[in-house]
Amino acid sequence: MPGATAFVPALTSSGLAPQPFLFYGFLNPKSSKMKEELELLKKQKYSIIFYEAPHRILDTINNILEVFGDRDVSINREISKIHEEIFRGKLSEFASSDTTIKGEFVIVVAGNNEEENYDNLSIVEHVKLYLDDMNEMEAIKKVARERGVSKSIIYKEYHNSK
Repeated sequence: MPGATAFVPALTSSGLAPQPFLFYGFLNPKSSKMKEELELLKKQKYSIIFYEAPHRILDTINNILEVFGDRDVSINREISKIHEEIFRGKLSEFASSDTTIKGEFVIVVAGNNEEENYDNLSIVEHVKLYLDDMNEMEAIKKVARERGVSKSIIYKEYHNSK
């Protein structure tokens, strides 16, 4: 059964949140490009599934560790074969383990469960945080949602500071 569908048994045996999940597949083999891809994924709240070849597994794990931090992970090797192996633990533990580096790997990484806290930012700083990615009104609405207050309060505070 595995092959292209190896993510299904890997996810179900991972011990990590099985839904929702994001199947990503193979990351770019070039380290700098891989890190760019990981940066785009690091705030994802879902479990993320990657495929990796044996000759790149340690570099990939170290890049994920560098970008995501030390998250829970499940790494499956040789699913449905005689030498099947599942590692469950932290990314740093796998990076320093003596796991056999043979066969294809399925990596299931826990989603980002850190609550973003903007208490250290003023309302103006919080709105400006989003202005590169959206217009002013969208940023004000987003800040209002994140702070649990009316958008009119955010709007007034932001425009009174100008």
